[in-house]
Amino acid sequence: MRIDRELVRRVEHSAAEFSRRQALAYTVHAAPAGAAAEPCDGGALISFGPGRYVNRAIGLGLGGTDANEVVSALGRFYGGRGMAPSLELSPWADETLLPALIADGYVLERFRNLYAHDLSSLGSDPDVEIVTDDDTTATQRQAILSGDAALGSTARQISDEYCITAAAVDGAHDFVALVDGTPAACGSLNLVDGVGWLGGAATTEAHRRAGLQTALLHHRLRLASDLGCAIAAATALPAGQSARNLERLGFQLLYTQVVLTRSGRPESTIGAGTS
Repeated sequence: MRIDRELVRRVEHSAAEFSRRQALAYTVHAAPAGAAAEPCDGGALISFGPGRYVNRAIGLGLGGTDANEVVSALGRFYGGRGMAPSLELSPWADETLLPALIADGYVLERFRNLYAHDLSSLGSDPDVEIVTDDDTTATQRQAILSGDAALGSTARQISDEYCITAAAVDGAHDFVALVDGTPAACGSLNLVDGVGWLGGAATTEAHRRAGLQTALLHHRLRLASDLGCAIAAATALPAGQSARNLERLGFQLLYTQVVLTRSGRPESTIGAGTS
C-alpha cells in the first residue's frame, strides 16, 4: 500500500467523522455526559464528556487552517468544558502546527500506531463461531468489553455506556466469538467513508491466546470488503498485543501518531479573540 498525503488525509478524516458520529450518539443515548463535536481544520474537536474515552481532537493539521487559529480553537473548545486541550497528531500534519502547540504548552502524552489493511486480498477465515451481537449476547459482550469490571463501579458504568452508545452509531457492526456457545471475545466494525474501522476488541481472561481475536479480525475484514470498503484501519499501542495481532494478519503500519495535551493552563494564550 502506497502511503501518501491523499491516503493519510482520507484515513484521518474518516477517523474524525467516526468519532463525530460517536459523540452525536452520546448526546442521544447518554445526554448527561455532555458530549459535543465541532469541525476544525478538516478534522474535528471531540468530547464524549468528562471521564469518558475520547476527549481529544482528531484529524487536525491537514485542512490548511492557520496554526494559531487551530490552537485557539482547541483552547476554547476544551477549556470551556473544564478539560485540558488534547489532540492526536499525525506526522503528516502541517509543519507549522507542532511548533505552535509546543509554544502553547502542549506536551507528549503517548504514542499510537495507526495501521491499515488493503482489502483486495484476504486469507481464509479460521474455524471459530462468530455471531452478530444481539439481545441474547449484549449483556455478556458488555462484561467482556469492560474487562469484567465490577457491576456498579464507575469503570463498568463508563464502559457499558460506551458499549451501548457505540452500537447505536450509523454503520456500526458488533460481533462476539463463541466458545461452546458462550461469548468469549468481541470486536466491532464501523464503516466510514469507505474505510472499515476496527475496534471494541476484548477477550475473557480464560480464552486469551486461543486465536479468537484473529478470527474476529478475519471476519470483520471480509465483511468490510463485502460492504464496499477498500481498506480497513485500526489503532494500537506500539508493541502491545493488539499491534502484534494486526501485524500478523498483514496490517501495514501507516505511521505513529502522538497524543499531545496542554499542561497547566485552562485556556489558550495563542490567538485569543479569534473566531
